[in-house]
Amino acid sequence: MRHHQKIAIARLISDLIKSDDVICKEEISLYNQIVQSFEISLDELHKSQYISLTESVGYLKNMPADEQLKIYDILKKAAYADNSCVAREALLLQTLSLVLQDKEEKYQLFSTKISGWQNTEKYVMYIESDYMHAINEEILEQYDAIANLLHLWKFEFIYIPKIAQSCLDMDRDYLCDIIRYMNPRLSIECLNNLYDQLTSINTETYTRNYLANTCHQNIFYNIEPSLLINVGLSYVPSSTSACNDNHYINFLTIRLEDEPDSVLNEVRRFIDQYETYITEPEYFRPKRSKNLFHYHGFYKQLFDFLIRHHTNGEENSIFIDLPAHRIWMRGTEIQMSATQLATYIFILHQSFCTHYGGLIKAGQHHPLSEKEVARLGRAFHGICNIFRETPILNTRSYLEDVANIRGYIARIRAIVAHQIDATDVDYYYPKDSADKSMYHIAIDPRKIRMRTSQGEILFTDYTLWKQLK
Repeated sequence: MRHHQKIAIARLISDLIKSDDVICKEEISLYNQIVQSFEISLDELHKSQYISLTESVGYLKNMPADEQLKIYDILKKAAYADNSCVAREALLLQTLSLVLQDKEEKYQLFSTKISGWQNTEKYVMYIESDYMHAINEEILEQYDAIANLLHLWKFEFIYIPKIAQSCLDMDRDYLCDIIRYMNPRLSIECLNNLYDQLTSINTETYTRNYLANTCHQNIFYNIEPSLLINVGLSYVPSSTSACNDNHYINFLTIRLEDEPDSVLNEVRRFIDQYETYITEPEYFRPKRSKNLFHYHGFYKQLFDFLIRHHTNGEENSIFIDLPAHRIWMRGTEIQMSATQLATYIFILHQSFCTHYGGLIKAGQHHPLSEKEVARLGRAFHGICNIFRETPILNTRSYLEDVANIRGYIARIRAIVAHQIDATDVDYYYPKDSADKSMYHIAIDPRKIRMRTSQGEILFTDYTLWKQLK
């Protein structure tokens, strides 16, 4: 068995043991037996702490089917070691079963940092990146049946249009007073904008603009109608004392088939299988008072997101005013010096206006040819000269700027991290590529606009940058 597969097994067993918040003697005994039988070293046990559930399952999926089944049976035995299987254990086992046996890519598992997703309650959510009339009509007709079936097992069914309608049914002044209470500095225009968003938000907008950005998962920009299920948490400690530990929330998506009653049928299949794992029934029916704002669970999360991230009516976006030498991120002006701003725009230019997809680190992992040095120099000096009174001479070598650029990037990172919410800073932050060969910025280029002397344009407009060639 390969090194990374042993690490994956150790991680999965550990997550199962911890999932019910109780570690019994039988579980530890079985854990030790598994470690010995698979000859998992102390180094592999240590490394297993630093991978996510999604990575672990990915390693297992690359194993032969008979080995997958053997490992799954061991994991199932670990879940029942204390003679019970609670909700989180059942969800984890069920997720593993669905994903490992999936031949049609109907099921997807992914993990995201919990800082971007505060609601950890059990729920099933309908998501879509493009509006599907038939499925939405079905949900509206069968909403009570779907919600009641899930409520029996303590799952909340989340259908975004229902939340929008519940907000619309509230007294307008009452809801606006709550919004003002949460953010007293809102202008009347922003207050009205937030009210409109809360009362009209739809599933496709939520999926594209919230899930994709918050979970940092591009699949949500173009996903077929699916059910999204919260299947538990994973803890990943920091590798150094200088960084914070990470808590991940794990999600399963189930693609809906093109068939009558697709949502209700899929929910029934899911609950029927879930019921075979769990040892204790969880009959529960939450009560919600109509026309009152419930500040908890998913309602709280959605409300907090809109208040925190849309106070200026902005989604993840960058706006650059070239004549004024100013930059806004998420509608908030970011204070940078002229050189820092030029360097940031240079990284954006290299990320989205060249085939490299980022700013190559000169002289390190990718030694540059003379032609590449000249090209980078023209681009960097051209952007710098937009902000300088004294132009940089063509005789100056770009390699002279490299050391300074690294310093500028370090300062830019500190500025952006200080002024942008931690949930979304990765979209604005100049990051290292996976192989450490370049810097790049991850925001959707369609969200970057600039004001020039000729008017407002997309950042990627070729007519603006061809002068830098």
